Amino acid sequence: MNSLDQPNLFRYLNRCRTPEGGYCYFRDPESGAGFPNGADTFWALSAFRFLESDPPFLTHTRRWLRNKLDQNVATRTSPYLFWFLESLRLSRAPFSSEDRLCLARETARLLDNRASSLEISSLLYDLGSVLSLRRGLHLSLSEKEKGRLKELLDLESNLPRPFPLPELRTRIVLMEESGGFSQEKIAKERSRESEYRHPVFGYVIVPGSSRSDLFVLRSGLLMRKDPLSLFEIQMLEDLILFCQSRKGGFGPVGGSVPTLEATAAALELGIFLSRFSLFKERTL
Repeated sequence: MNSLDQPNLFRYLNRCRTPEGGYCYFRDPESGAGFPNGADTFWALSAFRFLESDPPFLTHTRRWLRNKLDQNVATRTSPYLFWFLESLRLSRAPFSSEDRLCLARETARLLDNRASSLEISSLLYDLGSVLSLRRGLHLSLSEKEKGRLKELLDLESNLPRPFPLPELRTRIVLMEESGGFSQEKIAKERSRESEYRHPVFGYVIVPGSSRSDLFVLRSGLLMRKDPLSLFEIQMLEDLILFCQSRKGGFGPVGGSVPTLEATAAALELGIFLSRFSLFKERTL
């Protein structure tokens, strides 16, 4: 996206960095407001990766992440474990044997959780995050674990509600992970993505609604298999750029307060559309 205000974007990311090395989206250096946390640190490091730039004072960030993991028991459960371990990976810090053991324990805890119908979507989201870490470390699930994952997905499919688009994308990834669904079944689920398309918002959270944001848009585009037209690419780029604030960061929708999570999502979307634009140019 050529219109991206990169200088202000870098200033925004640097302003969110705290003296400890972690990040906080409402960090205010003048007043000292804002405390570092695992989620914002993960999204900030993701944003730097999408910008193909090394974060400043990265040794401070690694040290803060490692201290939190070693000293705070809460960081070893979801969703904190994913944020901290993935942040270590993004900062190119090594994983310890204890890190891998924590990951195995959390996988078992989530799979053994007898969640109620109200909790199932949150449980599957946490599982999706933990399993993405395992994939990066080449730690596959056992057959027993795959069977339990399939049970949870079957339970979710029977809930009487429409699937929000981000949940649908998580579901499809987990269906592939479980190995218990046919390719035809997975393809059928993936084809539902077209029901969420909208001529103005790009994608909406559920079919027939008008609610959309950068996270919904990201889910739809990452699931999409058929090509985007040049008109769609331009429209989607305009939607993303409309979410950039004067301070450089992005909000989930135009005019909203910028956050590190939305900023990382916007940059990921920009890379996706840029690559697709290059592909279109080569094939015209």
